[in-house]
Amino acid sequence: MAKPIRVSQILVVTDGCSNVGSDPIVVAKEAKRQGIIVSVIGIVDADSKGAAGRDEAQAIAKAGGGLCRFVEVTDLSMTMQMVTRQTTQLTLHQAVNEELRQLIGKETAMMPPEQRQEVVSFIDDLAEEASLSLSLLIDVSASMTSKMNDVVASVRELSIGLEARKGQFHLRVFTFPDGGSRQYAKELILSHHEESLSELIGRIKPAGNTPTGPALSETVVAMLAYRDDAPRRDSVV
Repeated sequence: MAKPIRVSQILVVTDGCSNVGSDPIVVAKEAKRQGIIVSVIGIVDADSKGAAGRDEAQAIAKAGGGLCRFVEVTDLSMTMQMVTRQTTQLTLHQAVNEELRQLIGKETAMMPPEQRQEVVSFIDDLAEEASLSLSLLIDVSASMTSKMNDVVASVRELSIGLEARKGQFHLRVFTFPDGGSRQYAKELILSHHEESLSELIGRIKPAGNTPTGPALSETVVAMLAYRDDAPRRDSVV
């Protein structure tokens, strides 16, 4: 493909339904229009918000062109890595199909099996080599209190997985709500060499409501502001 390959994703991690501010489904749709794919991982347990939370999570992911998965918190790490990888592959598959339509007038599904397999292998290679800009948007409302240790471990392991890729990446972590400030989402930024983003997450005391829509909107704005710069290899470990 002639253009440099760059994939922009937001991965929302939440255990409930939004209850403050704008509609996150509308925000996710706008993110997709801006070239940012939005996926959602819903954490399921006794404190989960039931059908409403599930329906909203699925609708956000559908509007954002991404994936939605529901897991227990003990499976969060594996699911974070899987959703990130599969969303990248899905995005590249759509891009390759568009280019094939322009070049030869047909998509992968219309090709003979051998040619189709070659394209699939090509997309797998692209997924490893593409530049990835990934923002985690993590719910730290009160209901997440008992889940934070697993969240910390999952972010650390996701970063290790990203380091193993051939392609460049830029990983950012946003949490919401932002503890009474005027903003809804807070980006976690290292203050010195010894600290890691996963350690910063571990020091957060979950509290408050779930302003998913406004937090997602602020994350999209931050990603668009960064997008003109080249992604780099950043680690949170």
